[in-house]
Amino acid sequence: MNYINLLIGIRFPVLIKMMARNGISLRPAFLPRLFVLLFNSLLSSFFALIENIRYSRPVAAARIEKPPVFIIGHWRTGSTYLHQLISLDPQFTTPTTVQTVIPDHFLFSSDYYIPIMKHHTARGRLMDDIKVLPTDPQEDEFALIRMGSESPLEKLFFPSGDQYFLLGYEDYIPKGKDLEKWKKNLLTFFRKITFLTGRQIVSKNPFHTLRIPLLAGMFPGARFIHICRSPFEVIPSTVKMWNIMAGSNRLKKNWKGPDTGEAASVLRSFVEYVSRERKRLSENQFAEIRYEDLENNPVMELKRIYTELNLSWSEEFEENVEKFLASRKDYKKNVYQLTPQEKDRIRTYFETAGT
Repeated sequence: MNYINLLIGIRFPVLIKMMARNGISLRPAFLPRLFVLLFNSLLSSFFALIENIRYSRPVAAARIEKPPVFIIGHWRTGSTYLHQLISLDPQFTTPTTVQTVIPDHFLFSSDYYIPIMKHHTARGRLMDDIKVLPTDPQEDEFALIRMGSESPLEKLFFPSGDQYFLLGYEDYIPKGKDLEKWKKNLLTFFRKITFLTGRQIVSKNPFHTLRIPLLAGMFPGARFIHICRSPFEVIPSTVKMWNIMAGSNRLKKNWKGPDTGEAASVLRSFVEYVSRERKRLSENQFAEIRYEDLENNPVMELKRIYTELNLSWSEEFEENVEKFLASRKDYKKNVYQLTPQEKDRIRTYFETAGT
């Protein structure tokens, strides 16, 4: 196994509640996965208890002095690449892979988990072979769902089989008591990172794209960087990604992967939502970047969005970026072949949206 299951690190009560809500399929293929999750969830519950005893007071006292910077945008738009680049800026910190895997106890147990995680992630991500180290930047949705927050990701693990699991959402914001729990979990996670590093957080999470008003309200002065990319690249890559992730993580049968039209529909909803909500933000709160431009001239594009967001630029950051770019010069992107019918279907969605 060359990946970390997306529910590894979840506490036992959270896992049991999730399975009770959704049901599981006792298929032979799922049983080893289920056994590992149950065993690890008991360990996580124990470690979380120890961490709470040791760190609850200083974490509660931690103050998020500077509002986070949120990298938003649909999946497969290059948000991971942008997150990696900005993480090289010494004024910032990012949620790391190990922190999102064990969000309830990473202050206590990271040193135990990092060697294990290095072994399981040595070959890179299943969808694109990008190396993911335990200390690399990671999206915080994986932390939130492990902490018991409501997330659309739940339907990836427990699919209903009737449609693409991201269809039908107007936003990704829980309601009522679930919203209060969601907000509390995000604040706790960010406070723990702040307590550990003392630096301003840069979060990357595609689900946050449809949470702009919520996040702007929770963190006055928060900045948003929207990254976009050609839909002819994003859509087939998204279809591949969700099918791979479901195959590696689900605990229930009847997975219905997205087709080209369904993926295009969700991408279009993201584009339209951002176009509307960006107008509600203040000056220096929003910047947009195209992946193709970032790829062609990373330093120039980073300087541009830093200027638009009124963020300070440093020579140290620029040097770090240049070294990083040199280290990945041999990386080869996936190439996708779309049929003429698929291209026409995608084109129709985005011509009618005016994009």
